[in-house]
This record gives sequence, C-alpha cells and structure tokens, in this order.
Amino acid sequence: MFSVLFLNENKLQIISVTPTTTFVTFNSEGHIVAVPLNHKINSHMKKLILILIHLTIAYLLKAQPPQQPIVLGRVDTIYSNILKEKRPLWVYTPGYDTNYFSKPEFPVLYVLDADDHFMSLVTMIKELSATAGNTVLPQMIIVGILNTPGNRTRDLTPTSSAMDKSSGGGENFAAFMEKELIPYIDKTNPTAPYRTIIGHSLGGLTVINLLSKHTQVFNAYVAIDPSMFYDNDNLLKQATIILKQKNFGGKKLFLGFANTMNAGMDTMQVKKDTAEISHHIRSIMKLADDLSVNKANNLQWSKKYYPDDDHNSVSFNAEYDALRFIFKNNRFPRNQPYNQYFDKQYNAVQLRQMITAHYKMMSAEMGYTVRPPEPEMNSIGYAFLQQKDYEKAAMFFQVNIDNYPKNFNVYDSMGDCFLARGDKANAKKYFKKALSIKYTKEIMDKLDKVQAEQ
Repeated sequence: MFSVLFLNENKLQIISVTPTTTFVTFNSEGHIVAVPLNHKINSHMKKLILILIHLTIAYLLKAQPPQQPIVLGRVDTIYSNILKEKRPLWVYTPGYDTNYFSKPEFPVLYVLDADDHFMSLVTMIKELSATAGNTVLPQMIIVGILNTPGNRTRDLTPTSSAMDKSSGGGENFAAFMEKELIPYIDKTNPTAPYRTIIGHSLGGLTVINLLSKHTQVFNAYVAIDPSMFYDNDNLLKQATIILKQKNFGGKKLFLGFANTMNAGMDTMQVKKDTAEISHHIRSIMKLADDLSVNKANNLQWSKKYYPDDDHNSVSFNAEYDALRFIFKNNRFPRNQPYNQYFDKQYNAVQLRQMITAHYKMMSAEMGYTVRPPEPEMNSIGYAFLQQKDYEKAAMFFQVNIDNYPKNFNVYDSMGDCFLARGDKANAKKYFKKALSIKYTKEIMDKLDKVQAEQ
C-alpha cells in the first residue's frame, strides 16, 4: 500500500492506494473516487498513477485564484556613512490621490525596535485616523527603524558600560537619525515638520537621551519603561541636571512604566527598596520626580503607571495613551451622535468659523500650518450639493479654494456647485479657472455644454 496527497475542494487529503484493489481518480464533479482494479498494480502502473496525480494537482493549483497580500507598508534601506552599514527600514505612508487633490503632508512617527512595534502602530493609527471618519489621531507616516544583527545595545545605549563592550554608540545613532535618516525620509515622503519618536526599554533610554541632548530633533517623545538604571543611572543623573537648565518649550513627553516590582509591593514601598530587582522601576520613578519638580522648563509631559502590565506587555497600551496625549486636540469634527458638519443647528457661517478656529489652534500647537484635509472638504461639499444645500456646499468648496488655490479640482467643484444652482455664468468662470491650471476632457465637456446653452 502507498499513499498519495490530493487537493480536494481546496483541502489537502491523503488517500491510501492498495496495490491490488483500487485506483484513485476524479469524477466529473471533481471529487475523489476509488475505482476497483482486477489486476495487480506493477511499478509501471504506479508511475503512471503518480504522473496523473501530479498533473491533476498542478491543474487544480493553477486554477486557484492568486492570494492577495495585506500590505502594511514597504521595506526600504538607507546606507549610513556615520554607522558604516545599511540600515533596514519599514515605512507606512497613508494613501492619497494626487489625480484630483494636492499632495498632502503628514506628521512622521519614528519607532525603534520596529520588528516589535511597527505593525501594531500601523493598525492602531489607521483605525484612529481614518476608519469610519475617525480623527482622534492625524494620519501619519510611520518609520520603523530595525536593528542590525548584534548592534541593538550598541545603538540604543548613550554611554559605555563595563558590562557590555559593544555599548555606548547612542550618540552616533542619534547623529544617524538627525543627519541621515530624517533628511532621507523628508526627501522621499510627503512629510510635515512634526516628528514623534517612540522607544521601549533601551529604546526608551534612547528617547530620553534624545530629549535631553538633541531636543530639536523631534517634537514629541515617548519613553516606555525606559532602562534608566543603565550604566549605574548615568543618563538619569545627567537628565536631572538638564531638566533644570534647559527650556523645552513646544516639546512633549509621555512616560509610561510597567509593574516590575516584587509581588505585594506598591509604588510607595518600592521607592525605599534597595533590591536590584526594583532598580529598574525606581530609576523611572526618579525620572518622573525630576520631571514633576521642574515645571519652569516648559516641557508638556504626562506619565502613566500600568499596574497590570509587565515590561514586555506594556508597550501597546502605553503607545495608545501616548498618542492620545500628544494629539489630544486633533479630533474634529465631533463624530457622535452624528458628524458635526451635518448638525442642523449650525449654519454655513458657523461651520466655517468652527473650521477656521480648529485649524488655527492645531497650527499653533503643531508649529506649522495645518490645513483642513482637501478630500474630506470636497466630499462633504458634494454631500451637501446632493441635498441641495447650496450654501453649505459652496462654503466647503471655498475652504478648499482658500487652502489649495493651486489645484484645479477646487475650482471644478465650485463650478459644479454654481451649475447645480443654475448660475451658468459663474459655473463657466470656475470651469475656465480649473482648465487654466490643468486640462481635463471632463471639465472641457462641461464648459462646452454651458457655453452652448447660454
């Protein structure tokens, strides 16, 4: 007896074939059937059977539809002259359409130890910035910085420790990010001048080093359970002094830390503990104390202790809380119980005032001009156009004209609005303006029709 492997109805099945009694084939419906034989199968017959099996399986496999991958980003590399090596990157960029809309600008989130944190951050940020109208977070470019083999400690430690001869390359790594990586990302992606960095463990230590000594590189810093105890609290001691002396105006820090204490101990007791096992959490709490007493340095910061998480589980919850803290004012418009733009208590003038006020506030907070998203304004304008609410439709189209005056589509949309109102003179004016920026047959056909009817 010998066995053969079949693909039957997209499932692999093993069928036993006896040398004297059965032959396996497929019926007209594609199902496996066993047919009795009256003579013994010799070696030549076995070869024929196997050939038939291979041909059948190859046919069925070929007939299967190709599997489409789920894409979370792209793989990139950059050669670092500072580190003398190729650095692997994972990059996620939100989708955008430049056929009709202006090229957008997105804040950038850099994450250390990308193989542990990149995918969860991509899905989290997509969910909270785009899915079902969510604007809890802004859409962001996410740059995952992977470690090169054997070099994690080298890159993520700012000082050399006698415990690890490879340590202490943190300043070179900081120079790589500032002078090579960030310029490369800015050159190859539609970036806005707002950068956040997230690091966990030694990555968190790196974040505190960057905040302390390279404050200008990032706008927001997220240190999750940072290894502040490293090298006998070396960086912690430096940070204690720097936090007193430096002005951190316009910068944000989120500090999250896990429960790494012995069972039965609380956060008050651990401060008095001297056991090495609690050194990690004690050093983080010392950093939090230093942050608390230096209110004059203008650093906007928040901390959170996660009593139900350990060092390895804390990252996901802390990342979520950190991003909610950093972008706490981003959400607009209100989306519950329904979208604020469609709340009938607001007229077009009031809605325009709300839009202007929100994006003025966000621009001041982010440090650059934050504009209402062009695709969203256009989509809402057409929604009101379908409802024959021409005043609100025109208001949303005008928002885009004011913020994206070099794009042809903003004038085409306003032309559609005037055309729907029966104002062919103004419709013609806006269609001509759109065509002066970019010719499209669709707009040309609309203009020809309007002119023929006048």
